[in-house]
Amino acid sequence: PACRAMAKPKGGSAAAPTPAAPPPTKRLPAGAKATAGLCVFIAAMGVVAQQAYDIRMYAIRDYGYVIHEFDPWFNYRATEYLAANGWHAFFHWFDYMSWYPLGRPVGTTIYPGMQITAVAIWRALGKLGSAISLNDVCCLVPAWFGVSASILVGLFAAECSGRKSAGAFAALIMAIVPAHIMRSVAGGFDNESVATTALVATFYCWVRALRDRPTARDGEATADSYAFGVLCGLAYVYMVSAWGGYVFVVNMIGAHAAALAAGGRYSSKLHRAYSLFYVIGTAGATRVPPVGLAPLRSLEQMLPLLVFLGVQLLEAVEVERRKKRLTPAQVWKRRVQLAMPAAALLVVATAAILPTGYFGPLSSRVRGLFLKHTRTGNPLVDSVAEHQ
Repeated sequence: PACRAMAKPKGGSAAAPTPAAPPPTKRLPAGAKATAGLCVFIAAMGVVAQQAYDIRMYAIRDYGYVIHEFDPWFNYRATEYLAANGWHAFFHWFDYMSWYPLGRPVGTTIYPGMQITAVAIWRALGKLGSAISLNDVCCLVPAWFGVSASILVGLFAAECSGRKSAGAFAALIMAIVPAHIMRSVAGGFDNESVATTALVATFYCWVRALRDRPTARDGEATADSYAFGVLCGLAYVYMVSAWGGYVFVVNMIGAHAAALAAGGRYSSKLHRAYSLFYVIGTAGATRVPPVGLAPLRSLEQMLPLLVFLGVQLLEAVEVERRKKRLTPAQVWKRRVQLAMPAAALLVVATAAILPTGYFGPLSSRVRGLFLKHTRTGNPLVDSVAEHQ
């Protein structure tokens, strides 16, 4: 029987053996893949932080803990005065050693966020038992905030692109780009070193507040729009307290919100995020001495105010749409019905207020964008290169 089993079948050759099936490919579960990607991203952020800090410390390694340049020296003097004399005396300080021979009313002309930050860090380290001096803290603050700005740029890019690899690459670029290094090198105790971190934090919280959530239905607001809308407003207040460039931030966010609404992407989460940002941010900004009521009076800050009023009208229609199940055509009709009288009221109010001088003129910096030879009449201001 064995011989018969081995014999060739009639009419042809022996059948070829069936190839074995390949083993099934092992794939990582979705959760494990996401965890691995997050770990790689965190490791990349660690490398970014190390490189950003190491680059910015070269001045300390070469020359020691020395404050350099004129403005950082004044900022350090102001920080010393705040640490020694307290909050009330700082905001009523008239410095006869600055702007000689006129002197300078520091309390009404300084953006105090950086000084408050440095003193708070110095006192916190002292509570923890560190003997670091205020001078050393002021020298290191730019490097510390240069690292935080680089990491925040990575988070911002990852949120916008949806790819952690893009975020890691953006963070690396921010860590080594010369334009950022020159404003955050250790010893360069200037406003931009702190304000850049506040600026990027504001933008990150803004886009994070608008993240889509599958659980949100019919354009409803999300928990993110509330939480990060509040954080966005607080980050903006910190930005205002640190640097006069806050006008750029509020206009960028206002323009982005307007573009989303005009592009048909309005939802209640946009209303919540922008309303919380604008109300908290504007209320906090008016408490910064050099700013005052400028957010409500300056022409260059009218766009964010108009956007705030506009999203209130859009939200009123959105609530009515969900309640009455309006069609798209009915929604647009209601928007026009509300917008026309609101626009007329706004025009009448502006015509009544404008002759009183309530609205301030455009700043010389903004006018200088269009008229290159704009002068303020103050030789000290006009002599600074960045004002020309």
